[in-house]
Amino acid sequence: MEGNPTGCMGLPDYLGWQWKSKVEIPIVCVPGCPVQPDNFMETLLYLLYMASGRAPMIPLDEALRPTWLFGSTVHEGCDRGGYYEQGQFGEEYGSPLCIVKLGCWGPVVQCNVGKRGWMGGIGGCPNVGGICIGCTMPGFPDKFMPFMNQPPGSLLSSAAVQTYGRAIHALRKFTQASLNKVPSWRRQSAILGNSD
Repeated sequence: MEGNPTGCMGLPDYLGWQWKSKVEIPIVCVPGCPVQPDNFMETLLYLLYMASGRAPMIPLDEALRPTWLFGSTVHEGCDRGGYYEQGQFGEEYGSPLCIVKLGCWGPVVQCNVGKRGWMGGIGGCPNVGGICIGCTMPGFPDKFMPFMNQPPGSLLSSAAVQTYGRAIHALRKFTQASLNKVPSWRRQSAILGNSD
């Protein structure tokens, strides 16, 4: 009841997690705050195909979400994911770096909005500068409060990745510096020298 003074609940809690319709269609949860429109329509279309016998049983995870939509984390599709890998974290809002230290739950939240975007492939909370608050996860919002505080598990992971990330970033800079040059055979002087 914490954070839920009215006692409201989702359909699986009300009808039971194993409930199925008379034609054996299970409850399907398409979470979001609000639901991503393409996720909703794609799920509805799948269920229509399934009801007509043109698709197999919809694959669902333990939270009754379609697995192909909620199998990856926000982080895996986030435009800022490379900064996390290199241990580069934003210290204030508006930074283009990874915002996990500002309260983003993207590394653990299962949602495809980072890859799919919100409308026309554009958007997704971290991709446009907002933190992921975990709205597609069971237990939202209580498990993800208070918003805008660094997630507890990220303290250790971000500290570890900073050491690793600095080394990776340095190696990439070294490789980039050695490869970001015009080959000697393509230089203008080499071409002029060969034409004499």
